[in-house]
Amino acid sequence: MTHGKMKLRIIFPLSFLLLLPLATVHADDAIIIELDDDEYDEYDDEEVIPDETVEVDQPYDLGAIEVIGQAPEQLESVPGSASVITEEQLKSQRPISGNEALRTLPGVHVRDEEGIGLRPNIGIRGLDPSRGRTLLVLEDGVPIALAPYGEPELYYAPAIDRIERIELVKGSGSVLFGPQTIGGVLNYITHDPPEEFEANAEFRLGELGYLHGQASVGDTVGDFGYRLGVVHQRFEGARNLNLDFTDVTARTRYYLSDTSDVGLKLHFYDESSDATYLGLTTPQLEANPRDNFAVNDHLPVRRFGLSATHNQLLGDNILLQTTAYGHHITRNWDRQDFDRADQGRDYERVISGQGTDITDSPEDWRDDGSQVFFRETMGARNREFYVGGIEPRATMDYTFGSVDNELIVGTRLHGELTNEQRVISQVDDPGDSFVRDDEQRRGVALAGYAQNRFLLMEDALRISPGIRVESFWSSREIFRTRVEDEPTDLDPPRENSDHVVGVIPGLGVSYSVSDEITLFSGVHRGFSPPRTKDAVTTDGDLLELDAEFSINYELGVRTHLEDWLAAEIAGFVLDFSNQIIPPAEAAGATGADPEVSPLVNAGETTQFGVETDVTFDVAALTDLDFRLPLTVAYTWVHAEFGDAWDEAIVGNRLPYAPEHRLSSSLAFSHLIGLSAQVNGLFISEQYTDLTNTEEPTNDGLAGRIDPYFLLDARVGYTLPNWDATLFVAGKNLTDETYISSRAPRGIQPGAPRQVFVGISGGI
Repeated sequence: MTHGKMKLRIIFPLSFLLLLPLATVHADDAIIIELDDDEYDEYDDEEVIPDETVEVDQPYDLGAIEVIGQAPEQLESVPGSASVITEEQLKSQRPISGNEALRTLPGVHVRDEEGIGLRPNIGIRGLDPSRGRTLLVLEDGVPIALAPYGEPELYYAPAIDRIERIELVKGSGSVLFGPQTIGGVLNYITHDPPEEFEANAEFRLGELGYLHGQASVGDTVGDFGYRLGVVHQRFEGARNLNLDFTDVTARTRYYLSDTSDVGLKLHFYDESSDATYLGLTTPQLEANPRDNFAVNDHLPVRRFGLSATHNQLLGDNILLQTTAYGHHITRNWDRQDFDRADQGRDYERVISGQGTDITDSPEDWRDDGSQVFFRETMGARNREFYVGGIEPRATMDYTFGSVDNELIVGTRLHGELTNEQRVISQVDDPGDSFVRDDEQRRGVALAGYAQNRFLLMEDALRISPGIRVESFWSSREIFRTRVEDEPTDLDPPRENSDHVVGVIPGLGVSYSVSDEITLFSGVHRGFSPPRTKDAVTTDGDLLELDAEFSINYELGVRTHLEDWLAAEIAGFVLDFSNQIIPPAEAAGATGADPEVSPLVNAGETTQFGVETDVTFDVAALTDLDFRLPLTVAYTWVHAEFGDAWDEAIVGNRLPYAPEHRLSSSLAFSHLIGLSAQVNGLFISEQYTDLTNTEEPTNDGLAGRIDPYFLLDARVGYTLPNWDATLFVAGKNLTDETYISSRAPRGIQPGAPRQVFVGISGGI
């Protein structure tokens, strides 16, 4: 089917609902209508730059949801820092998790936890990486956090093996997204249904019990396109993770006419692992970094996701798009209770600093934090999340006087419901259990924005003022909790509610000095609503926590010279008037004095720095018959606590905000089918608590993390006359022993050396 010649080029199309007063859209929900080959493909994460009406000779694709687009050179029109990890780069690197791929981006710090990226901890420009809560994470334009407003933690991450590419936008473009506009917007793009029949498969086998298989099939028949993909993975891991997960994704698209289509995406994810919050103590790390003593901890995660889109092109200058989405997640985590010192209880096990069981030797018990005292009880954290929303939006091109404009408006209605229980049972008799805590959290959000883009000086100068409004109503109802240390049903339940409003203005400017050089700058207000669980206490008291607010500034330049040089350098400032760093378990250690980290409107922090990303290919410059791109991404960040914090920590560096971060890669590919790549990553020292403790504590919760360097490599060969590639890859080839994190509850060692082999192919 040929779906018509269009005289419209629209990027970042956002649907339109004129009857509603508010509008919101994810800027990464992008639709690209392909131009003829001789037309330069300019675009922006925030803007559409239609020079003139252009005939499109190839079928348009109304259903693609993107932030930036397909090719790195398209970044030249983006008024703000932005990065793309392409499909070719993912194939060359062969990452085993999304964490590994994200480490190649400037400004991004990833704190690993279990070695395979199941629970991402992603920090942007010095922000707290814990569970990625300061970053808006999307898959095909749809938020994937547990509860994007009330509990924006990432306990699920897309399997990197089914991702086509990754897009990251920071700076002023964030006003197009929500609810988080502080750190940036990360969008995972999955594969669309193919135009013709194709089938692909890949198999990997490696150390640490690594087994990976995936397969996909797709086609377009007449007006109907489909793609079905399955990923299955097993991974024992360095610390007995015992991971087993299956991921299934189905996408369909049906063309109603030459100017309209509908799409449907279904997703199922099922994980079983022995993941634990409990890390090692300092003596245990020194004795054996691969120990895991929480042998009774177990985490199953199950996710069902659904999104549906309808796209309609009206005339030559309006594109309407409506997206409905929803997901259901269960996360029931069995974790054995433990103490750091003898509390006079009967203990099921006591593990020494050397990793030996000394339960029967109380004379060897020590209260110095080097040992772990496992109680006879399990505390299951059972949580269930229901999330749904609808986003109508539109993009309209128009001319006012002699100035070309693009107007983007939209709105989103979003709802979320969380059921949470704490279930106590006996380790030796799981059936003997009772509910200690039981509550429900609800939230409704209405968000919107309007943005007008002025295209001046023959479109060389682009000025994009915009405003976003976020309004979030939340409530917490507690049915059962401890009263005088005894579980008690509450009659009536304790309940309270909160309402947060954020007005988020932004301004982005870009100027094309030439076809090769673009200057960009921007300023916007960062916004992040408080978690519902934090805003209302278990006593039903409203803490009146404000949202986190910051003013974010950015100034930079990017250049692109044909296919041999691409570079971007940007300076940034994040000036927080109110930054909340909660002392929750997942937020990491808080130091020896818990009184310096209360959950209040605590305040001011200042983060500023420089990030740069350069790719240079000497082989392409000299027109050789192979490619040899060298990529270097460097970030310098200064992040410290300001005057509004307790005087004990004013001037201290923020936890998990390394000052220096350098990633690099050298890739090689030849027409004969041979390819190779080497990746390096350097992370400078980090502090792990608010008080910037230098020496490691015995319990492992605090202490500086020393710098470390990781080296990865891959070699592959594509068989002649066959669409099949054999490859071998190695991670942490120097087998460096290092501390990745001291969060959530103790030392999490970095992954040791791992080598795997594989084969991939398709028809």
